[in-house]
Amino acid sequence: MSINQKVDQEFKNYGGVDHDSAYTIEPPKFRKAVYVSSMVAAVGGFVCGYDTGAISGILAMPTFKNNFFNEDNIVYLQGLLLSLYLMTGALGSFSSGYFCDRFSRKYCIMGASAVFSVGILLQIIGVNFGILLAGRLIGGFGSGVMTNAIPLYHSEIAPADIRGRLISFFTLMSIFGQIAGYFTTFGTSYVDSNWSWRAPWLLHIIVSVLFGLTMSSLPFSPRWLIDKGRYDEAKQVLVELHQVPGNHPLVEEEYENIVTEIEFERSLGDRTFIELFQGNNLKRTLLASFISVSTSFTGSIAIWYYAPQIFQSAGLDDTSTSIAATGGTGILSFITAFISLQYFIDRVGRRPLFLTGAFLMGTSMFVVGALFHVYTIVDVDKSTVTITNHYVRNTIIAFLYIFVAAFQFSWGTASYVYPVEIFNMRTRAKGVSFTVGLHWAFSIMITYCVPLFIAHTVSGVYFFFGSCCCAFFIACWFIPETKGKTLEEMEKLFGAQ
Repeated sequence: MSINQKVDQEFKNYGGVDHDSAYTIEPPKFRKAVYVSSMVAAVGGFVCGYDTGAISGILAMPTFKNNFFNEDNIVYLQGLLLSLYLMTGALGSFSSGYFCDRFSRKYCIMGASAVFSVGILLQIIGVNFGILLAGRLIGGFGSGVMTNAIPLYHSEIAPADIRGRLISFFTLMSIFGQIAGYFTTFGTSYVDSNWSWRAPWLLHIIVSVLFGLTMSSLPFSPRWLIDKGRYDEAKQVLVELHQVPGNHPLVEEEYENIVTEIEFERSLGDRTFIELFQGNNLKRTLLASFISVSTSFTGSIAIWYYAPQIFQSAGLDDTSTSIAATGGTGILSFITAFISLQYFIDRVGRRPLFLTGAFLMGTSMFVVGALFHVYTIVDVDKSTVTITNHYVRNTIIAFLYIFVAAFQFSWGTASYVYPVEIFNMRTRAKGVSFTVGLHWAFSIMITYCVPLFIAHTVSGVYFFFGSCCCAFFIACWFIPETKGKTLEEMEKLFGAQ
């Protein structure tokens, strides 16, 4: 039985029509299969985001600090714990292109989940800093692979008109994971034992394992299947995603476009990383790299990891209160990210979001920096800095909230979409792994330097990030808009190879 016959028979079983009337079938407006597959894969974003939310709260817990640090090494070891996680994340991202092409996007995500779970387990059972650090190193590698593979998978199963929205599911679930991490640690911060920091990681490993198991039920990327010569399977996946018969024009057109594009790419010979820097691919690589690296320098990394400490400097002395305030930023980020992916990213476009976000974030950073510069009180005996003026404290908190809302509305959403969609099939996995790897690599520097930066100048770090956002605002006027274009149409936008 041919692929069309099998598909038509399956369609009949669900109340469809026969093969001859396939051309009269209208595809459903709500593509359930596409949304379900995308949302399940996006749970990996929750796994990655939860780690960010949990570790920021855990680092602020007295029980955790007393267990692993002392006053002489706390700044150094905290920076090491975060920066080395990002380092292996960068390694995972750089290598994920090979794994995604070799073993499929689906299996790569499942494998990353397994690696991440091993890392979390070591963190749970960690009795000294060495074991804890080993867990962070292993978990970082899994997170790096997952952060690249999931948006890549989303981009290759999504129709062009909703691709931005579906890729952004990863961002949305990542924020939701951060919120869960913040409020889980807020709850356990009242526990006066090591379970205050072990319990959040216990929940984390349960979710990570369940996610990896659930991924096994999702379809492979149809583009990856065609690239591997599994044409019948690819067409079956397209039929399932579009929920129409196998000979429907929608399926036939997309199938032929993918096959034509991949066959042309095969005619160019073996794939190498060098291609990313040759011909018109160089423009794509530079644009994707610019977006990824710039995202690290907006200041968002510093806010996510050090928000509880920043709120404490602003006057929220209590650990639980500062964690709760950080959780509030997560809720606001979730709302703004949802609004962005639902109403803006596929309607307004990517470039307007980048411009709006850079302007609002830059303004927020300058205001926060100015207030810290003028109103900070330094306690030399206790080696602490704080702000006692409650009007200033509330203003700082308000503008930090504005910053995180602006970031998630714009760069936090679009920065995952833009690099993934501009590469062709031949270079997509390697290109995305390279550019996302750059984001991880520069995030290492930001994460490690921020506490040292703050230790020497409380306000300088905010002026630095504000200046970066101003530069990004100018640069983003010159990037091409990709809204509404299929992955194959990117060839026309960037020129034939």
